[in-house]
Amino acid sequence: MSLSLNSESCSTVASGDASRQGPTTAQNQEFLAFFLSARSDRATLSWPILLQIGLAVWGACVLTYVALGVMLSVVPRGVAPGISVAVGVAVFAICLRRARRDVTRANRTTALSRALLDANRECLKWLDADGRMVRISEYGARLMEASGPEQLAGSNWLGFWSNEDAIAAHNAFHGAMNGARTAFKGSCATTSGIPKVWHSRLIPIEDGKGGVDGIICASMDMTQEEELAAALRARETLMSEMEAHVGLCFYSYSADFTGFHHISAGCASVFGLDAQTFRESPQAWMDLVLPEDLPQLKSAMGRISESKISQKALYRIRRSNGDVRWIQSTGSPVLDSAGNVARIVGISEDITAEQDRLVELDRLAFTDSLTGLANRAALMRRIDEDCRKKAPFALMFVDLDRFKVLNDTLGHTAADRLLRSLSRIISAALPPGAFLARLGGDEFAVLIEGERDKERLADIARGALGALVQADQARRAGTITASIGISVFPDNGANRETLLTSADIAMYAAKKAGRNGYRFADKDSSERIVDFELERDLPAALARKQFQLHYQAIHEPRTLEVRSVEALIRWRHPKRGLVSPGVFIPILEESGFITEVGAWVMDDALRQLSQWRRGGARSLGVSVNVSARQLRDAAIVDVVDSALRRHALPPSTLQLELTESALMDDPSLAQSTLGALKKLGVRIAIDDFGTGYSSLRYLADFAPDCVKIDRSFIARLEQDKATRSIVSGIIQMSHTLGMSVIAEGVEETAQLESLRRAECDFVQGFLLSRPVAPEDMSGLSIAAQAVDDRLRSPASA
Repeated sequence: MSLSLNSESCSTVASGDASRQGPTTAQNQEFLAFFLSARSDRATLSWPILLQIGLAVWGACVLTYVALGVMLSVVPRGVAPGISVAVGVAVFAICLRRARRDVTRANRTTALSRALLDANRECLKWLDADGRMVRISEYGARLMEASGPEQLAGSNWLGFWSNEDAIAAHNAFHGAMNGARTAFKGSCATTSGIPKVWHSRLIPIEDGKGGVDGIICASMDMTQEEELAAALRARETLMSEMEAHVGLCFYSYSADFTGFHHISAGCASVFGLDAQTFRESPQAWMDLVLPEDLPQLKSAMGRISESKISQKALYRIRRSNGDVRWIQSTGSPVLDSAGNVARIVGISEDITAEQDRLVELDRLAFTDSLTGLANRAALMRRIDEDCRKKAPFALMFVDLDRFKVLNDTLGHTAADRLLRSLSRIISAALPPGAFLARLGGDEFAVLIEGERDKERLADIARGALGALVQADQARRAGTITASIGISVFPDNGANRETLLTSADIAMYAAKKAGRNGYRFADKDSSERIVDFELERDLPAALARKQFQLHYQAIHEPRTLEVRSVEALIRWRHPKRGLVSPGVFIPILEESGFITEVGAWVMDDALRQLSQWRRGGARSLGVSVNVSARQLRDAAIVDVVDSALRRHALPPSTLQLELTESALMDDPSLAQSTLGALKKLGVRIAIDDFGTGYSSLRYLADFAPDCVKIDRSFIARLEQDKATRSIVSGIIQMSHTLGMSVIAEGVEETAQLESLRRAECDFVQGFLLSRPVAPEDMSGLSIAAQAVDDRLRSPASA
């Protein structure tokens, strides 16, 4: 059987035009011919071509015979047969040429058909009346993961489907067998068992007698599309479930805020409006915003489009039932390919409960729990706010006199009741608008804005003091008085710390003046303020390495050789520059920070000594000063021992210098601590000897290794004969007790000569070296040698 091909039928089937109704026999036959012919590599000889060739042979024979008869009557007998054969051959050649042209055309058509089938992305099948696959396209076989069309030829197509899909396949097949074009979507497995989703179209093939003898089935693999659609549906379901349960309003707004693309179910609970209201009236929710919050909300909305970055807005709405709710909205722009805002997506959340908690936390954080007044934190915040306003105000410190005695007498419960009563009394005595806070214990503070007149402030202070004295409850408990210190902004300070310190100092001045009075801050309090600020900066100074150690050499008086150095602390303040040790060391003592700083000094001095000794100064030692506070610290022995071990130094290289006053602060404890230190092998020196409790008994009790003659004796050494005798006596006594002597404060050559004659062991002072940084120590021997050369020169003699 041979079938002719044409491009029109190929185009019709390949395009899958489902709009054409009522398949015709001609169309079916054309497609079937196309489908079958596309299976061959070359076109076969069709009946018309074979007939054409046969007629050519028959025609050639007839023409040869006729031509022979004619030629015999016209040309010589010997020539006629040749001419007749030539005519027949010519006719046959013409007919054969036409046949070959038709075969070539058929081959081209076959190649085109194969190309079109290969380009088709569907699984094409020819099904017979029983649903078996007569033929399947190459691409269709690959989609079914078959080795080739031959593997599926003869398979029951209806058997590939199962469950509901099998019913749909049967219905579609029988509909096509009844002459209708049908389609369905279902899942069936490939030859390897992998399920795929197919969209199949079934086209009936008419038999030319009004019946159907087969079906062309075109199936499109929709697996990826279905998986993507399923994933999208799952995602939408998940988002819907999340939106429904988290209680948030998720929205998608048009870029100009004129309409919503999406509104979640949670928007109803946040704004109290249903989804229909949002869709029909996109601005309805903004009508709920309180008028005072609307401008900043609109500003945030405008910034989204202008800046193209996310914005947040916190505002209040009033629902239809009158409830005021706090709403926080976050909007983010979604940009199109051109970089313009296409829409705005975001979240709105009802944070009323959170705001209420913040208000309550703020109240608790800034309210005194006992009296209900503002607390210290509230006062600090208020002072900072008023300082930023640059407007004058007054600050009063109110401290109840001898309240601790009352507290111990009455008990805590009664004392608390008294404090609550007194806070009400003070509050009632203050002018309207005054800010009263309890700082803690029996301390209160009053801030009065816009007031700097001393007469007016004095009247207010006297009124508060008088109210306390006249209180009935106070009389029953015993007379209650108070001391008040007053500072004024900006006269007594431009910041919180200065104002508080000024008022505090003034309050203590009122107490010293006899209590039940008031005092204004004055310029005499400036030194105390400096001390306060320095004390505040001390912890940061150590952490930020603002402390430095300088070293002053201690010389052997005759050779002027440097035998040891004394570590002297320096503080380079970032604002005040170099702070004198005489200023900050007493503050270290009072604050107790001397212990921590002293441990740092010990470690750094021994670290530096270790470095020098490794560099060649193997006989060098170091002296470190120890305060009375450090001596009372039980950890001092461990601090010294750990530092020596850490830097691998012999204990004898360290000499601890203690003042006589430090030793006498607690003699028994000092004796015990010194004994433990001496067991380590550390040397002990008594600093400033001769200025305090100097006695032979104390020297015997503490058994120091060295005494340092105070500089005040050295300064009078050449002017006062008695002083020379005292210095000489100290040196001889010390030597008798087995102690060495250091004379400090040597600043003149005559003093050095006198000490040499008195056989002083070591000298220290500006004549030979000043305190210098570690890196400058190398030049000290040269400087000392220059002094020695001057002493030996004839001019000096």
